[in-house]
Amino acid sequence: MRLLFLLAMAGCLGFGATDVRVAFTLKTTDATGAPITQNRFYYVYRPDGLSKTTPAPMILSMDAVATNLHRKADQAGFLVVSCSFSGNSSGNTGWVNDDPAVVGPEDYDYLTEVINRVKDAENGGDVFMTGLSKGGHMCLAYACERPGMIKATSSVDEFMQLLTNVPRAPVPVIFFQGTADGSVPYTMTRDTADAWRAVNGLTAAVPVTTSEPSPRQPGKVTQATWRGGINGRQVALVSIIGGSHNYAVPAIETGYDYSDGLWAFFSQFLTPVEGAPKIVSQPVSNIQTVGMPASFWATAAGSGAVSYQWQRNGVDIPGATSGWYTVAAVSAEDNGAKYQVVVTNDLGSVVSPAATLTVGAAPVGPAITTQPSDVDVVAGQAASLSVVATGDAPLTYQWKKNGFNVVGATSATLNLSVAIGPDGGAAYTVVVTNRLGSVTSAPATISATAVPGAPVILRNVARVRVLAKQPATFSVLAWSASPMTYQWQKGTFTTNMADIAGATDATYTMPATAIADHLTIFRCVVSNAAGSSTSASEMLFVTAAVAAPTSIDSPRSAVAQTGAPFSYVVAGSGGTMPLLYDASPLPDGLKFEGGVISGSVALAGTYKIKMTVSNSSGVFSAMLTLAVTDAVPVIGIEDWRRLHFGASATNPAIAGDAADPDGDGVSNLDEFKAGTDPLDVGS
Repeated sequence: MRLLFLLAMAGCLGFGATDVRVAFTLKTTDATGAPITQNRFYYVYRPDGLSKTTPAPMILSMDAVATNLHRKADQAGFLVVSCSFSGNSSGNTGWVNDDPAVVGPEDYDYLTEVINRVKDAENGGDVFMTGLSKGGHMCLAYACERPGMIKATSSVDEFMQLLTNVPRAPVPVIFFQGTADGSVPYTMTRDTADAWRAVNGLTAAVPVTTSEPSPRQPGKVTQATWRGGINGRQVALVSIIGGSHNYAVPAIETGYDYSDGLWAFFSQFLTPVEGAPKIVSQPVSNIQTVGMPASFWATAAGSGAVSYQWQRNGVDIPGATSGWYTVAAVSAEDNGAKYQVVVTNDLGSVVSPAATLTVGAAPVGPAITTQPSDVDVVAGQAASLSVVATGDAPLTYQWKKNGFNVVGATSATLNLSVAIGPDGGAAYTVVVTNRLGSVTSAPATISATAVPGAPVILRNVARVRVLAKQPATFSVLAWSASPMTYQWQKGTFTTNMADIAGATDATYTMPATAIADHLTIFRCVVSNAAGSSTSASEMLFVTAAVAAPTSIDSPRSAVAQTGAPFSYVVAGSGGTMPLLYDASPLPDGLKFEGGVISGSVALAGTYKIKMTVSNSSGVFSAMLTLAVTDAVPVIGIEDWRRLHFGASATNPAIAGDAADPDGDGVSNLDEFKAGTDPLDVGS
């Protein structure tokens, strides 16, 4: 059984090791389908004493050597596989921060090959992924394209381009985002989390907000977790108040250790094991100040149903029967209290190691007597939060959303005239101040659920690049059975989104841009009588000189049937607008107008169409392969293997024809043959 690695949590093994470099030759294809060969490598960190006789979980990190995960690997008993972009077609400048299916598609095959090699050489088991910035983007993109290869994924300080990277199947995802990140706006990461909530069946779920350990700055880290999705899928967003564009580690900023939160989330999705319960993720000590909440987590594995009972100093806490427990407001009497969990199934019980709650001295000055409470409303309705505080007069108030000031919100009550989708799950706090100091409330969430009949966003806002003094145009496409209204909003990395006066059409044009407008964020709220929907956010790039286009973001292949309507959009990026498009030669029956290839093809065959995007500074081109058939194309077994397993597709044993990643008792290959494989685009 896969139980030996669990002994580490009980202190039975003294782990410690070094990273071992593994080099190999990757044989794959480029974006046009031409064969290429690359020299690639990765590192494996296996804790000493971790047996190879049973499969061990592995976390793929997109850092060259992920030393920040070593401590947790030693404690929990998993493999750390550090992946490198070195050798890919991006020019060794990093992981592709766009759609890897278009630029650098070999990275998909590289990661699949690494997974299969580690499984073969190290007896690796369940696969998880994590990465910072571009590495986080690669983790999300891989989850979009090959969800069946991994159990869960995570992204640190990064968002996903929702136009090119689109989730295709449910995957558990946890996001870590600093609210003071100067490179990635919190709003865009939240948009990405909402996209994964939708595909995981969590749009209507109400998040549970927990207060995580942040010893250097107590009360600065919260986690919103949406549970109860498709087959138990979850999405979590960890908000690090004041956090910058870095991995959160004990030595910096809040002192929060992201590896603890990462493993606590991932461990919930380990392949079930048989036998008496085992603690696979143990509680972590928490440091807070008087009046703040403090949360503890644990995950156990074992046969059948597993139940939890939390204890304080060895005494059961009534009602504390979840995998997590939160002390609502700690007091001085809680200082030094020990929290542990008893896990039970039909075969026995086990007690976790105890975590210590450390409570700092009560702050001098104002005190909050009634904390803000979570609110659940329908998007488009009014919502309010309130706080009751005591202290020497005068008291002043400043409400914050995810660490940023809410403009004009300076009273004891925060009123939102209309709650929109991005408000859902956001952490609202209020800072109460007098002449003696300040105190920050516990976070409260506003859950703004979608309304049946509300507008549907068909095409989100796209990024715009212009020269200074040129106009910048943003547009959104939405559908509704009833009349719709539009309201455009803008903001920056460090300010709230605010309505733009008069911007009430599906298209908004900023008449004359300036360099100071660079990196301004835009989005559109679309409403009807039933409710509102909010588009994804995108940025405005303003430059002093014309930049040549650097990519064509459209897929490199397409299929059509003779006589059937066909439509294909040619879209480029990386260059200063306006961009000009062309596509030729076209088969009989197709035309190219306004950046769109449309019509119907008369004759079956394979056509090569050159697509170009240009401006006054340069031209970028790519080849589109259009396959036209007389019947619905059916994917073959070898194509199916390559879709699932990349460069390993030629080896059925490694490709895992008999694997059953969704746990329904039917193998990958049998699902494909039966036409029930969710990744089989041709069935």
